[in-house]
Amino acid sequence: MNEKEIACQLYACVNRSGNSIDKRRCLIVLPELVRALANDIAATSYRPGRMTAFAVQDPKLREILAPSFRDRLAQQWLVSVISPVIEAQWIDDCFSNRVGKGTHSAIDRLQRFMRMPAHSHYCQMDIRSFFPSINRRTLLGLWQSELARLPHSDQTCGQLDAVARSIILQNPIIPAPVISGDVRLLRQIPPHKSLFYAQPGIGLPIGSLSSQFFSNVYLNPLDQFIKHQLKIKGYLRYVDDFIILGNEPQKLLLQMHDINQFLLDTLQLQLHPDKTILQRVDQGANFLGYIAFAHHSYVRDRTLRALRKRIYFFNHLLNPVQYPHRQILQHGAWWQWLALHQLTPPLRPHPVLLKRMLATLNSYYGQLSHANTYHLRRNIFHHMLGPIKRYFMPGDAVYTKLRIKPVWLLSPP
Repeated sequence: MNEKEIACQLYACVNRSGNSIDKRRCLIVLPELVRALANDIAATSYRPGRMTAFAVQDPKLREILAPSFRDRLAQQWLVSVISPVIEAQWIDDCFSNRVGKGTHSAIDRLQRFMRMPAHSHYCQMDIRSFFPSINRRTLLGLWQSELARLPHSDQTCGQLDAVARSIILQNPIIPAPVISGDVRLLRQIPPHKSLFYAQPGIGLPIGSLSSQFFSNVYLNPLDQFIKHQLKIKGYLRYVDDFIILGNEPQKLLLQMHDINQFLLDTLQLQLHPDKTILQRVDQGANFLGYIAFAHHSYVRDRTLRALRKRIYFFNHLLNPVQYPHRQILQHGAWWQWLALHQLTPPLRPHPVLLKRMLATLNSYYGQLSHANTYHLRRNIFHHMLGPIKRYFMPGDAVYTKLRIKPVWLLSPP
């Protein structure tokens, strides 16, 4: 590709890149940024820059190493060009980070497996410290195999390879990342889950689009092994969480040992010994935020706890006296948005604020509506929202979403 073609694709990536604070800061210099990045990619001289390190606690404590806006554009460009061809080689039952897949589709597929007479038991597995344990040289070899299949010109393949190699081989902590958020949370990350303590050449950063894509590249050999060598029909995977189903518990255990050996020998990974579960299908499977049964499912308690925290936070924004500040809520996109606009509680119920609240609430209602939770969804609206309930109303008769009451959409004077 020439520089102009790459620049056009990068602008398309800008339109798909959301509305982050980092993006807003770059808007004033966006033409220069895109032009320089397109030139680097076209000349195969692209190199990733410094990352930002912070910790998140939802759903559990994790170390995030986030690329700059410039590097996110390069990653989006790379994935948008290569994914249509490479994903065609993946199995249908790989549900992570793919258009048209996701957790809800994975749960639906699991339930279909559970309803099959040949599946009375399941074995659920999890890879120990997956992202911090990925061997980047092994990943590079897998990428080279995929690159050979791409139907692009030699020039384009060279450009794709240069960007991919730079991303895969980048040491995320060199140069030293910019530390953001609560440093105390970062210090609580166990060493085996932190890239600051990783061995040379080991670990991909959580928080990058390219890491999500390359995690599927890395585990595709596992998917092929399970489906075509072990010939397990009842199998699905979401990132490093996966399930196999069958009728014979002992056979499932043997297959689990074969899987662990394959991970050790081929990918330098291993199963988490404390997260392997062998159980009857009729007892349900705790998977991807749901308790899934053959014909119904429930959400896990931690989802409801997270929703309660957000509802409390929203009430705190409007009435900090009645809802005192809680330390755990000082991090994340909401606090970044408040800081960007220099807002401190108490806030007025402005339509912009209410729309942001609604988006968060409806993301939970969307998750809840995929399970058997009608009474829970109704109870949340009538009894859990507290004072912010006055601004919202049910979006339909079965409480699958909320709406803002029209009177509050009028901008205040």
